Amino acid sequence: MANSSDTSITKTEASKFLKTSTPGKQLSCQKIKGFYLLKTQKNATWQFRYTDFAGKRRKINLGKFIDGSKDRIDAVDEVIELKSKLNRGDDPSEEIKNKKKQFILSNQDKGSITGKDYLNGAYSLHQSRKKNSGKHTIQMIERAFSELLDKPLEEITKNQIHEWQAKYALGSKNKTTGELTPRSYQTISRVYGAFKTMIRHAYTNGAISKFPLAEVSLLDMSDAEKIKLHDKEHLSRRMLNTKEIASLNRGLALYKEELIQGRENSRRHGKPHLMSLARLSFPNWFFPFFRLAAYTGMRPGDLYNLHWHQINLDFKRLVKIPNKTRHHKNPAKIDLPLNDYIVNVMRLWKVQLGDPQENSLVFPSPKTGNELSKDAHKKHWRNVLKHAEFAEQLDFYSLRHHYISKLVASGTPLFSVARLAGHKSVKMIEEHYGHLSPHHAAEALAKISDDFGMGV
Repeated sequence: MANSSDTSITKTEASKFLKTSTPGKQLSCQKIKGFYLLKTQKNATWQFRYTDFAGKRRKINLGKFIDGSKDRIDAVDEVIELKSKLNRGDDPSEEIKNKKKQFILSNQDKGSITGKDYLNGAYSLHQSRKKNSGKHTIQMIERAFSELLDKPLEEITKNQIHEWQAKYALGSKNKTTGELTPRSYQTISRVYGAFKTMIRHAYTNGAISKFPLAEVSLLDMSDAEKIKLHDKEHLSRRMLNTKEIASLNRGLALYKEELIQGRENSRRHGKPHLMSLARLSFPNWFFPFFRLAAYTGMRPGDLYNLHWHQINLDFKRLVKIPNKTRHHKNPAKIDLPLNDYIVNVMRLWKVQLGDPQENSLVFPSPKTGNELSKDAHKKHWRNVLKHAEFAEQLDFYSLRHHYISKLVASGTPLFSVARLAGHKSVKMIEEHYGHLSPHHAAEALAKISDDFGMGV
């Protein structure tokens, strides 16, 4: 069993490092070569780096930083064991790799591997490196392909996929009415993409000898579905008009007043322990959440796991890697300047939270202090829309569409828009918002004409 003297990294040093360092920085141990604490976007992790017998640099994760006590000693214990293996001529990375291979081989020995076998085994191991251990992807595949998962992966056919598509498109039953709510082509395509990626992974890793879905695509949308989808996208990917913006601001003000009044009534009727909301800058987390979403155009999910170290209020800057690209080899990065208005909003919110530490969540759950659920904003958004008296339901994501649309319409270069919106390229911006971009061709041609327009 290791003890504190085995490493030069103390609990105090580790805690200070976590608070003051930026993601990507390392706190190295002076006693154990290759052992260090790596600062990550959300927290920090213990790691061990070494050179294998072929001269290739390797690194192994030893566990997350908790508080620098038991987690630190456990990491030291493990790294001592790893160094012992290296001294004996064993390669820890190869050992981990061989365990995964052994899983595949053991299943192959039992016969053709089924989707359920691979999903719960090797693919779960693969997904574990992602946020929340990839549970969302695993559960999505389990729910959508419950029947096909029982079949051997190599035997899945084009007809089975098309039969699945037709059945899945019918939708799920509404809990209130009992009626089926059809699924959109986009949803079907996303779910099939996840399933196909899993089978490709099985083929790439040798679990199956062929990739049965290599040439299998979904049945194309009907012309009516295409028109409907195009109209829906065209309507949603737009700027909000002046009337809608005024209505939203009115809805926010009325919802705030309702919350304050409700709390005051509770205080007057026997609940004196409740603090008056009128004394606070915001009735709850949703109000600064809405303001930051509207100003930055960030996806709700990126706001839910935003930490204070990613917002520099002194330098007026927000820097974050979007969740959608965080596992990419070259992830996109949101890098936004913050104006005085939004800096003031966030300063007031930080004070209201009691000036939390830099590694704390910006919008923690009021009950648990952990990350809010991905739909937590929807109840508050419905109340805002109710007070705003919108004739039709407006999705919260419309704030992002408005943000991108306004940037494009104002003449901001599409490359800059992509960077500000957290996209790796301009492709999506061009495809869905390009029609809003001012047409500068006439202006450019006029300038060329001026160059050579003197004389006949």
